[in-house]
Amino acid sequence: MSQVIECYSKINNDLFYEITTLISEMIAIKLKEKNEKTINKPCIILGPSGVGKDTMINKLIKKYPEKIYKLPSYTTRPIREKEKEGVDYYFITKEKFIQMEQQGKLFGVKNYNNNYYGSNKNKLDEALKNGKKIIILNYNIETANEVKDKIDCNFIAILPPSESELRERLKNRKTEPEEIVKRMENSIKEIQQINEANYIKYRVVNDDEKRAFKKLVEYLKELYPQIL
Repeated sequence: MSQVIECYSKINNDLFYEITTLISEMIAIKLKEKNEKTINKPCIILGPSGVGKDTMINKLIKKYPEKIYKLPSYTTRPIREKEKEGVDYYFITKEKFIQMEQQGKLFGVKNYNNNYYGSNKNKLDEALKNGKKIIILNYNIETANEVKDKIDCNFIAILPPSESELRERLKNRKTEPEEIVKRMENSIKEIQQINEANYIKYRVVNDDEKRAFKKLVEYLKELYPQIL
């Protein structure tokens, strides 16, 4: 009788071991799928002109050169001093840009000051396949609204502490008074749209550059724990 009980107990132990092993493997697979899904999401950093987006993104790249990659957009505007082809932008003709858009190769297309801007879907896919870097896209709210229904993304908004502070920053850029008025009007609209956008879960108020950058890094670590 004791031998029967011992055999029965061994069978139960073996079965329990097999079940727990199977459950552990299933959990590991689910976690891997979740991580892969998160990795394959680019992060859109958006905000109005003068809020400090470019500064924040450049600081990210400088601090995490092996982990952060800003996807260059395509543009029809002339290259500026110190800009590099394929680093800051891909500079192409308007004819080439229109051709690529008609072929469905571009997304997030916008016209700013009679110059076209857009991102290349193939370039994004290639960058995401790496799986070891956070892919950053630098957009305004209008482009983000368009892209959110086409590409699975994370969103982080950079906002000014106040309208008066934003106006001062634009003045410090030595922007012409007429241009400041125009940009402020656009920025106020953008801020309102960002505040109304429920899909933007992460927001950074850039009242102090060091503190705002720290908060941005915290959000990225929360979104991409397997990378940062």
